[in-house]
Amino acid sequence: MKKTRIFRTLALGLMLAATLLSVGFADAETNGETGLERFIVNHGSRSSPKIAITMDDMFEREWAWKTAELCKRYGIRITYFPIGANLFEQDGDAWRQLVADGFEIGSHSQWHEGFHDLESSVAMGRLGHFQEQLDRVLGYHYQVRWFRPPFGNLADKNGSYEAMRRVLLRFGYEHSLLWDVSQTDPAEAFPRVKNGSILLFHARRKDYECLEILIPQLLDAGFEPVTVSQLFGYPDPEISEECFVYDYKNYR
Repeated sequence: MKKTRIFRTLALGLMLAATLLSVGFADAETNGETGLERFIVNHGSRSSPKIAITMDDMFEREWAWKTAELCKRYGIRITYFPIGANLFEQDGDAWRQLVADGFEIGSHSQWHEGFHDLESSVAMGRLGHFQEQLDRVLGYHYQVRWFRPPFGNLADKNGSYEAMRRVLLRFGYEHSLLWDVSQTDPAEAFPRVKNGSILLFHARRKDYECLEILIPQLLDAGFEPVTVSQLFGYPDPEISEECFVYDYKNYR
């Protein structure tokens, strides 16, 4: 009788362990790796055909507008990462139209200068002034969700990005966004694209001409270009009436 109880206890334990393991495996299978497991992000889930095309800088903004028209022709949307210094009030209608059309805007800092080895107060100023400038141009508050550092580097001289991580978190950026495809020749870019890829482009002619060829190739291959927020399952960035004003005293 005693042995029977022991065997029953062991059996129940094994069943419980099996159940827990199955739940764990089911969760892993359902959730998988999203690409957000680390603070520095360069791709989304490798199990989903969603990809994100991104465009930086906006030094030649006419190519940004042309790219938007190209994307609308194919029914897709991308994410722009302008620097604040290239956000001009005379372009307000163009930026507002992009938001209305479902495109996304991320931050590439106020100036195209590296974040590595920056003092925290300076880094916060660059982030704050970017958000302030974007809101001024749009005429409303657009809560930027993603930050891409100029040159893709946040590390200090010791190789740590912990200080900059704290700065970004202070502004609500949960991650620093990089990329895994940066080629501007479609023959080189296309073979590198995988499920979850983040593609890096800039607002200039050669990048636009690459996308003219690359976008239909990607669609024919079954990829689904989306905004960065959509790639990671977030809703569109929040919009509100009161524009952000950067006050350094609140970000010490």
